[in-house]
Amino acid sequence: MRWFQLLLLGSALLLENATALKYEVTGTRKGVPIPKEQIKFAPYQFGRSKNNGPGAVQPAPTKIKKKRANPISSSANWCGAVNHSPTTNKIKSIHSFWQVPGCTKRTGQTYPQAAAVWIGIDGNTWPSALLQSGTVCKIDTSTSATRHEAWWQWVPDTAFTISTMPLAVGDWIEVTINTTSDTAATIKFDNVSQDEQVIVNVTSGPTLARKDADWVVERPYYGSSLAGFPRFDTTWFEDSYATRTTGGNLGILGATQYQIPSLCNSTEYDNANSVSFSL
Repeated sequence: MRWFQLLLLGSALLLENATALKYEVTGTRKGVPIPKEQIKFAPYQFGRSKNNGPGAVQPAPTKIKKKRANPISSSANWCGAVNHSPTTNKIKSIHSFWQVPGCTKRTGQTYPQAAAVWIGIDGNTWPSALLQSGTVCKIDTSTSATRHEAWWQWVPDTAFTISTMPLAVGDWIEVTINTTSDTAATIKFDNVSQDEQVIVNVTSGPTLARKDADWVVERPYYGSSLAGFPRFDTTWFEDSYATRTTGGNLGILGATQYQIPSLCNSTEYDNANSVSFSL
């Protein structure tokens, strides 16, 4: 865990940690600005994501249509859709909706058990940096006490929970990550069900290539240890797309569908929707 310094800057919250990651935070609750002192972050102990393989919310689709054209790949910890864009047409933003899944302990897995649902840019073919935001359910011990948290991270920097964001199983979440350069971006995390929103404006982050678009359910690392993987409710990524700097959106069609053998499967529904589910 890295130490960080808390500073007040105008009407926003500015944080800076030891690796020069700088960002400002604003938020609203039921359409009303949240006072800056009420938006609280906490460093989170995610390890670095690792990959072992190469506007209204609508109800989730009910029929899964698996397209044979999708490449399939296995990973120790990623389950979901990953698409790519050439560096001549970089990814500008990524977006999706999903519902916070419930989690239950899985027999034979170590503790903590955790399933992180997130979207992000890079981390696959560009492993030196990854900008991501999402939700995580974590079962700390065999007592089955479960926590649900909102979070964001610019890997390899510290992960942060949005510790004041309300979160409940079944809540609809909308996340948009919009880059303005390879080292600057805005993360918009919106709990649609509870009408609360936090916006993080990062002005200095690790360099992205902006060529990987990720919609993922992950078995995360805590420090250097891979978490156990709980059973989780089937998770639909809806209205999923990535915009690009010189035109043309990128969606699920043609994305590699990553599987965690015997633990998690992923498949495409259509260009805007994909689904990950426990095995």
